[in-house]
Amino acid sequence: MKTALIACQTIEREIEQIVAEYPRDIDIAPIFYVPSGMHHTRDRLQEAVRGEMRRLDDLHIDRLLLCFGLCGNMADDLETGDYETVMPKTHDCITLLLGSAERRNELDKKQRSYYLTEGWLQGEANLHRQYKEAVDRYGQAVADSIYEQIFQGYESLSLIDTGRGDFDAFTRKGREIAADFHLQLWCLKGDMRWLTAYLLQDIENLKKDDRIILYPPHSRISWRDFVQE
Repeated sequence: MKTALIACQTIEREIEQIVAEYPRDIDIAPIFYVPSGMHHTRDRLQEAVRGEMRRLDDLHIDRLLLCFGLCGNMADDLETGDYETVMPKTHDCITLLLGSAERRNELDKKQRSYYLTEGWLQGEANLHRQYKEAVDRYGQAVADSIYEQIFQGYESLSLIDTGRGDFDAFTRKGREIAADFHLQLWCLKGDMRWLTAYLLQDIENLKKDDRIILYPPHSRISWRDFVQE
């Protein structure tokens, strides 16, 4: 089965590492990544994903792994092509990296946290970079006022250690970001089993555990598909 992958650049590092770990079991080509900064605007992100899907039109693939969650309703109303499409049944990539919706829910019950991955920091349009630009443009007081509103209700900044990359360096940067946004710093261990099973295309077990949504060719994706019964 010829399989393609379109994913958010936020989790590129994790995907590439898993693919490298299973060279005989994961045969996916092509792989396209959508810049993580697109998440700030639903319509821009959706159009970017549509653009990558159009690149598949003449490649005669059998399956697309569309590695996004609902992502602020980005997935709603997307139309699939001449191939079946598989999506993780999750609201965003963070839940995918934490291993389960149940774990995400338990963490959210403890306190409201803004989750951060190393891949997020690589994006040109991440919130901390924008904050620094706002300080330069408007001054410290105005920038702080703007971002206090953005982070209103958040209590902590949670760094997810996925075992890929330099977590010590990530933690040092995380402390700086937490200080700028007046948040507590948490460090969480990631869980790559869900993402690994997805890339290995363990379809039957993922369906049984309600971890994926499987669309036949020429289907229309709906936000309702992501709502847990």
